[in-house]
Amino acid sequence: MTDDIEKTKLPAPPSTPRRPRSVAGGLALLLSLVALIGLGYVWYLLSYKAHIVGLDVTKSFEAQSGALVQLNTKIAALDARQAANRKAIKGLAEREASLATTNRPGQHWRVRAAADLLLIANDQLRFQHNVPLALLALQQAQRELRRQGDPRLIPVRKAILQEVLRLKTLRRQHTSTLALELVALAHAARTLPLAVPRAFGTTHPPAAKAAPTPFWRRAADGIWRDFTGLIRISKAPVHERALLAPKRAYFVRENVVLRLYGAQLALLEHRPAVVNANLAAAARWINRYFDVKARSSQAVLAKLHDLQQRTGALEWPDISRSLHLLRKLSRAAS
Repeated sequence: MTDDIEKTKLPAPPSTPRRPRSVAGGLALLLSLVALIGLGYVWYLLSYKAHIVGLDVTKSFEAQSGALVQLNTKIAALDARQAANRKAIKGLAEREASLATTNRPGQHWRVRAAADLLLIANDQLRFQHNVPLALLALQQAQRELRRQGDPRLIPVRKAILQEVLRLKTLRRQHTSTLALELVALAHAARTLPLAVPRAFGTTHPPAAKAAPTPFWRRAADGIWRDFTGLIRISKAPVHERALLAPKRAYFVRENVVLRLYGAQLALLEHRPAVVNANLAAAARWINRYFDVKARSSQAVLAKLHDLQQRTGALEWPDISRSLHLLRKLSRAAS
């Protein structure tokens, strides 16, 4: 039976090959180690960065706190300085107010300087006929009174402004006509004829031979000629006319032209005395070196004489009103 039982046993199933456990375990261990190392590295980075960020925030906060303290210190110093400045300005304002109440118009040095400048302007215009200097003195006096800032000086400032406008108008009127006439005279002087030599004596034809005179007659005639030659009466001209060579005629004409242009320049500078001096010198040169009998020379001399009279009889404006007002105000205040 045993043999039958052994014969009747089923055949055993085929055996499957087994994987080695050592390879799978090693791979799992390696992966776990890599994950552990990565987690540690991430934790290290996070903790280090948090420490760095904390340090930066702390340092920046401390720096800002220090800057804020310095700024507060500077603000306090500026507030103290501003308070001191306000106190000084208040003191100056009080002092200025006290000076304005105690001082009277006409006693301040600016007012006295303006009065001196107005006096200089009047003297320059009246005696020297110097319009630019008078105008400059008036404008400087106007500046001094404006800096003074006293409302009681407003009438004086208005008078000075009117006088300045008068002088500027005078400047435009005088230079518009006389200057052009002087330029025309300078052009006409280049064509004036020069003086020509005159015959100092007439030549007589030789007389026929006369009969010989006796000795006593010749002796008597000689004595008479010697006696009459002791005294000679002649009429000399006022200006002795000089004769020039043709090469020097150019320089004579140019000297006359320069005199006329000098008169024009002095006219533009409003210096009538210099204008008259140049015109008189030009007239003297024409009378001395040019032919005064020519019509052109006579016309130029007549024009020069007319210009001398016109510049000598110029009517200068009165600029003394501002000075009188300022003196009146000073006397009333004193």
